[in-house]
Amino acid sequence: MSTQFTYRQNPPIQDLYRAFMSGFSDYIIPFQFDEQTFEDVFLVRDQNQPSRSIVAYDGEEPVGVVSGIAHLDSGWQTRCGGLAVAPHVRKAGVATELMRRFEEAAVGTRLLEVIQGNDVAVSLYERLGYETTREILYFQAVSLETNADMTSEPIQTLFDELYLTASHVPIWQRDVRVTQQAAELVKVVEGDQTGFLLYRDHVLLDVFGQAEEAEWLLGAAASRSPLHVTLTSDRPEWVEAARRLGFVQDEIAQFEMVKDA
Repeated sequence: MSTQFTYRQNPPIQDLYRAFMSGFSDYIIPFQFDEQTFEDVFLVRDQNQPSRSIVAYDGEEPVGVVSGIAHLDSGWQTRCGGLAVAPHVRKAGVATELMRRFEEAAVGTRLLEVIQGNDVAVSLYERLGYETTREILYFQAVSLETNADMTSEPIQTLFDELYLTASHVPIWQRDVRVTQQAAELVKVVEGDQTGFLLYRDHVLLDVFGQAEEAEWLLGAAASRSPLHVTLTSDRPEWVEAARRLGFVQDEIAQFEMVKDA
């Protein structure tokens, strides 16, 4: 670790923003956040608060950041919400030191996500002991009609029933137990089929139902158009159902990586 860099947990928001924008300036997905949007999305919605983040400095310049030093309410993991280092200081040990500090603060299983194709980041995480557990796939749904009865359901049903009995683990960005995002729960009924859809506007955050009813339930979800859908490789019936319905898979996909305590 080079002695020219200093590290600060709970940095000023402006430094967190500058480190984020510099570190992700050449990212596979371009970020075009102004500071207010950054606060609304990264800090508030995704809960990457300054108190849960560490910024690396080269002198007075913020040049790296790791965010998400927070224990998820589900109780089984500590997530890393983002790691970024400015291009001109890469290969100087900043990313490794930021992750060391993240690991030092983490409790339980560590969790992070990385875009497929970001081989440098994947290699770093693998060296640190992280293993890929599943793929995260993104789809654009085609517009479909449904005969199902779709009614609004109290959001408390999500917390009291659906999360408790679900056979899948939501990815953290879509899990409203650990993020701050307005969500709408919809109950879907047609004949003897019943399921639940969790929306945020035109994003399908999650879907709860039997695997054998995946095509029916995703088809009902696509009656809200346009619709962005996130699915994971550990729910293969749902992924195949999306493809049969003609949903268009994005080129961008992610790996979820986990390190046991």
